[in-house]
Amino acid sequence: MLRDQTLDLLQRFGLRVEAALDEQQLIDPKVIRSLIEASGIRETDKVLEIGPGAGNITMELAAKANKVFAVEKNPKFIPLLKERLHRLNVEIIIGDALVVYLPEFDVLVSNLSYAIAEATLQRLKRLRFHSASIIIPSSMASTLTARIGGADYTKLTFEACLFFDFSLVSTVKPESYYPEPKTATSIITLKPRESLKPTEVVVRHLLLQGDKKVGNALREALISASIYGYPVTKKAAKKVVEKLGLGEEALEKRVARLSLGDLGTVLERLEHNAV
Repeated sequence: MLRDQTLDLLQRFGLRVEAALDEQQLIDPKVIRSLIEASGIRETDKVLEIGPGAGNITMELAAKANKVFAVEKNPKFIPLLKERLHRLNVEIIIGDALVVYLPEFDVLVSNLSYAIAEATLQRLKRLRFHSASIIIPSSMASTLTARIGGADYTKLTFEACLFFDFSLVSTVKPESYYPEPKTATSIITLKPRESLKPTEVVVRHLLLQGDKKVGNALREALISASIYGYPVTKKAAKKVVEKLGLGEEALEKRVARLSLGDLGTVLERLEHNAV
């Protein structure tokens, strides 16, 4: 059984894993197969895994993909991973997946640490890949798959759904892990959105400039979407921003501090003043 194999490995390397530290290991072969199958991996694909831990998912990925990049931040797992994976088509990358250089990949498959689930989505917005299947807290899965106006619909839903299409695959039982987590988890898939309205393209470019003031970021976002008929110069883009009538207070905010209501207003004004 995979559970027994995992416990033997951890004991042999003197490792103790704690759910409180997001160190729970997936030990249910059926769940691992479901996670991998949901991603649609092809044998020619390069796959990224974040947080392989003891390598249970990594072993299965190696059998199905052309190449696997396993990014592990926790140094205590590295000796185990090197011994277990050294003969396979796996490259171990030691570092924080939120900041370390990531090689080009086609598919992401991961049992994500709860602490970095949302931050991982933020980084994925800037990366190019075909598809992903990930395990995240069920509460977050409900948010990402929520419908407009639903109880779980939030700013995160609005932002994430401008970049990705999400689908809920299944929930994961606590006994599928060692040790068992207190947080309910689910498997979801995501694929980069390909069909967008011009106004949505503008808002997407706006959101990628989180540290800038809205007025400047919106101007740059309009220029970035110039192929849809928006202005190509700063002067012309500035006139469009003024025409939106968002108000000085809104334009002086940092993009990252815009509320769900603020973002809805920006999108509505853009649609009303569509080129």
